[in-house]
Order: sequence, then structure tokens, then C-alpha cells
Amino acid sequence: MDGLGTELTQRRTYVRVLHLATLFFAVPVVRTALTARSESGSAALGAWAMTAVMALLLVVAPLLIARSISSRHTYVSEEAVSVVSGGELRQQLAFADLTAVTVRFTGNSGNLMPREKILLSGPMRTGRGKVLVSRLYVDSLQPLLRRLEAEVAARPELLDGELERDYFRQAVRFAR
Repeated sequence: MDGLGTELTQRRTYVRVLHLATLFFAVPVVRTALTARSESGSAALGAWAMTAVMALLLVVAPLLIARSISSRHTYVSEEAVSVVSGGELRQQLAFADLTAVTVRFTGNSGNLMPREKILLSGPMRTGRGKVLVSRLYVDSLQPLLRRLEAEVAARPELLDGELERDYFRQAVRFAR
């Protein structure tokens, strides 16, 4: 979207995994449907019900989750961080309005499934809650961390305590 700044490159790993899972689980769904077609009476009704439930849980749900993940875009500009989902601006937080920056690392999943995330708090221009920028969804946090580094240097109170400062320094040092 124009005027929102630089888009953080989306991470496609989870979308690809969900698509592969959908293909994998489509096989038993098709087999159950073929079995249901050969049955008659109440056995057929049960088999068709099982096919419908399996199709919803094992095929449709992962596809909807993949669509949701791939429709989320995060933008960073000099003025604000913005989250667009489904082509609509959902959240926007100006850096001048930041009240807290929280950096978290969850688990040790390596490069395949990195778990670094940044939570930004403050009064929103658009939306509500906190802005979450996670390596689960984007390839690199560098553009955001570079901008936050300048903001934190000017306002160190954005980081709550020494532990939070250590987490932030580590995120800046090892960001991709």
C-alpha cells in the first residue's frame, strides 16, 4: 500500500507447511468419501458425515489459516508501523506515540521456525490493542529494529528494566 513505508518481507514457511498438510490430509478425506459412496443406509450417512467433518478440519481450516497469514502485511515508515490485513489498514501506531517496546524470544526453533517477536504499545492511530511484529510472519525484523533503535536511544524509558534492554540489544545484534 502506498504511503505506509517499507513492507517487511512476508515469511512463507507456515503458508507452505499448511498447504502441504492440506494435500497430505486430502488423501484420507478422499478415501473416506469413496468409502461413503460405496456404503448404503445409515453406514453411508455416517461415512458422509465423517467426510464432511474431516474435510472441514483437515482441509478447509488449514487453507483458511494460510489465507489469513498470507493476507497480513506489516509496513514500517519513519513515522509509524502499520499492519494491513485483507487489503485494509487494521493497526497503525506512530513511533512518537509509543509507550512501551517489548522483545520476546520463545523457544529455540532454529532458522526454520524463528520465534522472535516485538510488541509495540501506545495509543493507536488506527485499530486497538498492541502491534505484534513476529518472525513467524516476516523474514526480517531489521527495518523495524533500526527504526526502534533510534526511538529507544531518544527515549530509553520505552524499555522497562535492564532485562528488557538486554533483550532489545540482543534482538538488534542478531536481527536478520
